[in-house]
Amino acid sequence: MVVAVRRLPASLDPFAELDPWGQRVVDDLLFEGLVRRQGDNAPWIEMALADRCEVDHDPAGRGVVCRLREGAQFHDGSPVTREDALLSVNQWLGPRGQGLRQRHGLDGLRAAMPADGPPSGPKDSSGRWLRLVFEHDDPLALEKIAAIKIVPRGRVAQPDQPIGSGPFRFVAGDDVHLMLERTHKAPGLAGRIVLRAIDDGAAALTALRRAEVHVLAEVAPIHVPKELAKPAMAARFSAYLISPARFDLLLFNLREGPQSGPRMRAALDLAAPRGELALQVYGLPGLPVTAPVDLHAPAPIDLVALAEGRDAEAGLGPLMAPPTVATDASGRAAADAILNELGWIHERGVRRRQGVVLRLPLTWDASPGLATGVARALRGAWKQLGVQAPSVTASWPYVQANLLRAGKFSVALARLASGTDVDLYPWFHSRGAHNLTGVADQTLDAAIDTYRSASTRVDRDRAKQAIAARLGELRPALVLHAPLAVTLLSRTLTGVQFVDDLPRLDRLGFAPGRTDDAWIREP
Repeated sequence: MVVAVRRLPASLDPFAELDPWGQRVVDDLLFEGLVRRQGDNAPWIEMALADRCEVDHDPAGRGVVCRLREGAQFHDGSPVTREDALLSVNQWLGPRGQGLRQRHGLDGLRAAMPADGPPSGPKDSSGRWLRLVFEHDDPLALEKIAAIKIVPRGRVAQPDQPIGSGPFRFVAGDDVHLMLERTHKAPGLAGRIVLRAIDDGAAALTALRRAEVHVLAEVAPIHVPKELAKPAMAARFSAYLISPARFDLLLFNLREGPQSGPRMRAALDLAAPRGELALQVYGLPGLPVTAPVDLHAPAPIDLVALAEGRDAEAGLGPLMAPPTVATDASGRAAADAILNELGWIHERGVRRRQGVVLRLPLTWDASPGLATGVARALRGAWKQLGVQAPSVTASWPYVQANLLRAGKFSVALARLASGTDVDLYPWFHSRGAHNLTGVADQTLDAAIDTYRSASTRVDRDRAKQAIAARLGELRPALVLHAPLAVTLLSRTLTGVQFVDDLPRLDRLGFAPGRTDDAWIREP
């Protein structure tokens, strides 16, 4: 089963900051944690390398206590031991693991140590128990530790030859292919999975039509919707509109300064040049959302409707009605009216109020590519309004540690990349460890707390809606771009299930009697 991606994962090291496809390969194929995220009910996990996990609320050692299952082995045949698990967890501790803990909401993780049994129960001398200690109780601790993968002690520093305990083992890789093979036969499921890098959109579509690949991760924007509307597509492929949880943001410092006022933030939101960003910076429209909360599951696209010219019914949504430069102009006009109401008068190219110039320094990391394009577009749009926005640039670690965390900024560019289900407590709760904007709102706090305590999918999704609505009202962060893409899958595939807007790889297989070879032989 072959997946065509624009580029291969930059790393398969489970202790590195992974790109989306690297995360999928690590999560689905190569590695296991103590538990795995799963299900539509609390505690949102299933057992993996552990056969039992319990939350321990002891004030002297809050956290999670787990027992490794017997007989678990790594791909090299060595047994999975408690020492392997402890060493792997320790990779997340200390300065090296700070970025990982932050990304996965594990800031409170403080230690990993052997345990002699469950929190309440008889002692167990089997050597299979371990305890992960947290600074504070976290209602989502079990779900969050699924991100911590277990590796054999001797292979921690060898990410080029990844050895885990997952259902697939690493076979080979080069600049174009990444090959993985199932460790044990599983009828109906793919025995070998290959990621193939094809950075040319036309070549990727050709390979898909020839059945050389079975999943096209992202259709090039230039081919949407024309190529999707060809009559043969609906018979052979399924299509989905995906919107991964990756938000390019403009953060506001709500503590002090002109931008701390809600009406000023509303004006700057209206003035954001989203049409220019879509057309000239990102090259495709984004999802029109007001808050960095993932509310949009992968949605099927009706290829039959496209082939029949019923584009409005096909489900392509924003891809068919992108923002325009005209939209940007009307937004600036509305922003101009708000600024005038606030007493900021536009004179000789500059906004002034009582002799004070409206100056909002833009903090960003000066990295080339998208960041430069976004900063240029923002500053240009604000300049037309008479808002001065000089750049304050430094490396991202410096910006984050010395400017954003200290509240020494007015507005800043940032990206929040996460999964579909993410605990936003660290970022937007008044007591969050990474509350960079300084937002403090009881209604928002209550919505986030409700999400953390939700016991069903319905309750969790309802809480996410409430979080998004309140963030949209408060505007501590503006979403400048949320990506959209089209994924195509061969209809010969079975077990299609999306996780974080990418197909879950270990569940994919071929329909009975239909394999890639059989499909190629068909006329």
